[in-house]
Amino acid sequence: MAEPTLSLTWDGIRNEVYESLFGGNDEGYTNESDTDRKRLVERTCESGLRQFYNPPPVEGRTHDWSFLMPVATLSLNAAYSTGTIAATNGVVTLSGGTWPAWAAAGEINISGANYAVDTRDTTTQLTLVDTSSASDAASSTSYSLHQDDYDLPDDFGNIMGVMTYAQADNAIQPVEMVGEGRMRELRQRDYNVTYSSEDPFYGAIRPKARSHTLQGTRYEIMFWPDVTAAATLSYRYRVLPDKPETGSPSAGERVHGITQHSETILYSCLAEAERRMDGERGIMYQTFQEYLVTSVTRDRQDNKAEVYGYNADWSDRREMYGPRRLTLFSSGVTYKGQGT
Repeated sequence: MAEPTLSLTWDGIRNEVYESLFGGNDEGYTNESDTDRKRLVERTCESGLRQFYNPPPVEGRTHDWSFLMPVATLSLNAAYSTGTIAATNGVVTLSGGTWPAWAAAGEINISGANYAVDTRDTTTQLTLVDTSSASDAASSTSYSLHQDDYDLPDDFGNIMGVMTYAQADNAIQPVEMVGEGRMRELRQRDYNVTYSSEDPFYGAIRPKARSHTLQGTRYEIMFWPDVTAAATLSYRYRVLPDKPETGSPSAGERVHGITQHSETILYSCLAEAERRMDGERGIMYQTFQEYLVTSVTRDRQDNKAEVYGYNADWSDRREMYGPRRLTLFSSGVTYKGQGT
């Protein structure tokens, strides 16, 4: 989709900030060969973006930008049980099937016990985290491989409301968020019963283990009960924006909000340039605040029901779904409420 031609690009904003800091023409940043000057402009603009994304209160209220709250989808993988296995000291060999590509992120159930998979070595061999003899199994043993933990987007900040299933999945309840400790308790107390639905109805979000190759924190979501059937979940989340790419002709496309609020972003960046030069806030910051009021008002107006069909998330209102009810086929017990 084409960008509106009257909106400023990210390079255009950097050129404006360059002119404010160093003077010159309106393409000073683009044509500058001094890397120190360019880096100063980039740092100034990044500070301006942070100020815009986390604005001061407007009319006594903080504001969350709608464009930083997108809807995303997550595909759940069906459990895999084709063929049979043999297992020795954590090495699981498959006969009559091919391990799915996601196997390294899954758990395998062997003789009623779950074991976390460490690596998918080949199309027919897995290595488990537990390499003791606890998972040993003779040839022609049946099994079930399932994935209950899934990565969330790299820019994930936090989830808003519940996750909902696609209509085609025929799920009755959405996935309700619980704490990570509660999730571990549910998994620990898993009674290995048959539930009235194959779809998970609880989820918990937790940080992933840090990697020296990645900056920042990445998150994953855990589900309960076990994921057995393929499904598609939709959810809304808060974005943690990345800084724009440097020197890319399409860099402006990665600046959230620049299409609708380019002037506000510009004056936020110019306010930061002014602060760096003068050591205090001045006329540019006042101008930024004036534009900010307009942008926030527009963002609030645009998210009314008559504009976008209420572009916000009230799905955590329990009365929409009624109390949780779970029937266990094996016992005929009906459970109501939030605890177990």
